[in-house]
Amino acid sequence: MSTSSNDANEEITAGQGPAPVSNEQWNRQTTVDARNVLQTQLSTASDPTQQLLDKRFVMMNKTPVYPKFVLHPEIIPSLNEVSDELKKRRHLRFSDESSLETFEADMPLEIASSLQDEIQRAVQNRASKDDHTDQEYNHGLPTDSGSLFEAIISPDRDHVQNQSQEYNQQKSFLSSGICSERTGLAQTFQRIKISGDFHEMSHIEDLDESVSPLLRALVIREKYMFFSLQSFPTTVAQFLTKTLEHEEQSRRPSCAIIHPNIEFLLRSHSASHSDHKPPQKLNTSATPHAISQQITCDKTNEDHPVEEPHPFHPPVIKREDAFHLPLLPAVNMRVKVEKGIPSTYILNDDKEWISTDSPTIDRDQFIDDYTLLSAMITDGPLKSFCYRRLQYLKSKYELHCLLNEVKEWAAIKTTPHRDFYNVRKVDTHVHAASSMNQKHLLRFMKKKMKTSGDMNVYKTKDGRIMTLKEVFDELHITAYDLSVDMLGVHADRNTFQRFDRFNAKYNPLGQSTLREIFLKTDNYIEGVFFADLLKEVIWDLEDSKYQHAEPRLSIYGKSIDEWDKLAKWAVKNTMYSANISWMVQIPRLYDVYHANGIIKNFQEFLTNLFQPLFDATIDPQSHPELFCFMHHLTGFDSVDDETKPERPILTAEMPYPEEWNLKDNPPYVYYLFYMYANILTLNHLRRARGLNTYQFRPHCGEAGAVTHLVTSYMVAENISHGLLLRKSPVLQYLFYLCQIGIAMSPLSNNSLFINYNRNPMLEYFERGLCVSISTDDPMQFHFTKEPLMEEYSIAAQVWKLSSVDMCELARNSVLMSGFSHEVKMYWLGPEYQEQGIAGNDICRTNVPFIRIAYRYEALREELRLIALAYKSRQERREQSQKVNQSSFKWPPS
Repeated sequence: MSTSSNDANEEITAGQGPAPVSNEQWNRQTTVDARNVLQTQLSTASDPTQQLLDKRFVMMNKTPVYPKFVLHPEIIPSLNEVSDELKKRRHLRFSDESSLETFEADMPLEIASSLQDEIQRAVQNRASKDDHTDQEYNHGLPTDSGSLFEAIISPDRDHVQNQSQEYNQQKSFLSSGICSERTGLAQTFQRIKISGDFHEMSHIEDLDESVSPLLRALVIREKYMFFSLQSFPTTVAQFLTKTLEHEEQSRRPSCAIIHPNIEFLLRSHSASHSDHKPPQKLNTSATPHAISQQITCDKTNEDHPVEEPHPFHPPVIKREDAFHLPLLPAVNMRVKVEKGIPSTYILNDDKEWISTDSPTIDRDQFIDDYTLLSAMITDGPLKSFCYRRLQYLKSKYELHCLLNEVKEWAAIKTTPHRDFYNVRKVDTHVHAASSMNQKHLLRFMKKKMKTSGDMNVYKTKDGRIMTLKEVFDELHITAYDLSVDMLGVHADRNTFQRFDRFNAKYNPLGQSTLREIFLKTDNYIEGVFFADLLKEVIWDLEDSKYQHAEPRLSIYGKSIDEWDKLAKWAVKNTMYSANISWMVQIPRLYDVYHANGIIKNFQEFLTNLFQPLFDATIDPQSHPELFCFMHHLTGFDSVDDETKPERPILTAEMPYPEEWNLKDNPPYVYYLFYMYANILTLNHLRRARGLNTYQFRPHCGEAGAVTHLVTSYMVAENISHGLLLRKSPVLQYLFYLCQIGIAMSPLSNNSLFINYNRNPMLEYFERGLCVSISTDDPMQFHFTKEPLMEEYSIAAQVWKLSSVDMCELARNSVLMSGFSHEVKMYWLGPEYQEQGIAGNDICRTNVPFIRIAYRYEALREELRLIALAYKSRQERREQSQKVNQSSFKWPPS
């Protein structure tokens, strides 16, 4: 194994063993720091009244929780000095005992024996399996350790009214299982305790210098996620609210609850819609997807009233009915673009266009936040602190596995029916054009040559129409001649660090003509072959039952009618399955289109991408097929080669989109900012109409500049790849704190950018980042009929993953996917949105409560450490101000 640099900005070594360093003294110091890090354990307050107030009742169709107020980092006084602090560091140490108060009253600090004694005692317990020894160990714990999750799980939780008897039985069984697991959690879950003087936190180096920048970064992401109606962890949101509760001047009404009145928006044109039925009354308290699902099932419910579906099962949509949706009436709205940022306007009773309350993003403020975050990731003390915390999290996980893996195995062995093969797993990153393996594509091409040889499939540039047989005759190839090697679509050693050669692998036999015929939706045959090929891929997923995928279809932004053509293709060929969820990928190819005279400026590119979506949402009858297709769309992706030369920094001097008529391609941050601005407005418009909203999930961190990850941290719900996080401990720690999903594809990375044994996925997983395994391009990288299982199997063999590890990865893939809330309730359990073990149903996920509890406590420990340091710092500042005021004397009169 190679030696890595001491610099925290260099690559954090990935692999099975500990990260080696070149300086032995640094290594010893890191070990000492890891042993002296503050360890917190979460427990509930002893006040039974407070415990009673903390109990929560979870309903089945739970709406997404948005705060009534959202933090605005730019006006928080205590965080305004972050930029100056990054320039001039002060090395302060904690000395105030009051700084050890928790950010929640019901979370006292638990101090146990030393780490070495704890490990020795746990090993003895596992070796002897003596109940008496276990009792001696548990006797040393605080007496209230059994109520660790009391505020989260209530054993006497009331059942939801008007539910079926079967659901009540299953919920009762689940509750009793959780209660018994929680009751015995103190005995089964051996926690790692750190001893030391916790009234003096100066042993945690660089903590004081890091707390304000980290808080500012968390608040920045919270703002952009809530503005765009994307998800943000409840635990982190509550932590920020509690920690900054005294910053009253920083609170503003959250944009999540500001939107035009639903009834006003649903008002239709009396003339154009006089023959239509009035709009249905929607349950506006339900989730956006549930409202959309209500529209889907409305027609069926009118003709054939049915009982409410079983709470554990999502609505069943037949394939032939998937795109038969009732069209909503048009509303008097329009979208106006100013400097590349769209805003919604509505026609009032005086026939005047007035702006709605939907928020828009300010470019100057975005640039300020982006510049600040870019400065944070290069700050020395902050890098050192985040690196040490990441190393601590990794070491802590290794100790957790040493102490608890036997009991985790015992937990999943006692779970009836469920194992890794029949837990739900989602391929969160796969491109539709390469979603089949090379043998599947070869077999399909041979079949079409035999059955559709006389079919007109291609139109040349000079207007000549060619049949499929004529296309292959020109290549002097017969069906018998074709082989996998001749097809030449599989990646090999020659594609490493050569993205251009990888893109060429999309052309079967090296011919772009065959790619257009077989792998495009917009061609002479209107994508019939591609639809048939994808249906075969979908049937394979349906046969496996527990495997799902989110294939990406391409929209290029070359013309305004691309969306209508794609929607027509999807509706005509009935491209629907319960095992897939469609996404759209947008290649960053403005420079190519501009060079060929297809578009004039970047604003035209954005208009082609988003204007049809606004029009279909405002007036569904103007784009009926697109309106139906958008119902099954879950998110947007941004793709291309990240290694292209670019100007990585976004500045206020950069031209606005309508002024960007340059031949150069805009930088990555420029693309993502304006895509985010359009998705934000689109999401608010669709939510106001009771329709589903979209995620932003770009490719990021595969190669190129680390600052790409700064942009995605601000605007993306989750990302694909994220390899460059290994080079930035600050961003990696922030991704951990915010639990940002990362869809990683080790086999794809192995062929393109980084060898498999150096892939950081295992290290991310051990540290607690929300990672999942995906395939990316099965046509280029996989051999079997089940590419996702191939990815899991290779990862398990190379990294020695246990069944618990793979089930946790599968659970992560479902959580970060774009499938609906109702579907996730069925796959993960009705309370999957709860934090900690309350959100885990081992009968569905096969992930033990011990593992979930460990992950949850580790995250809360990190957040609590930041809260304690921030509170101590604020109190010291207040004391310093009081001392300065008392020492000031007025001059004698």
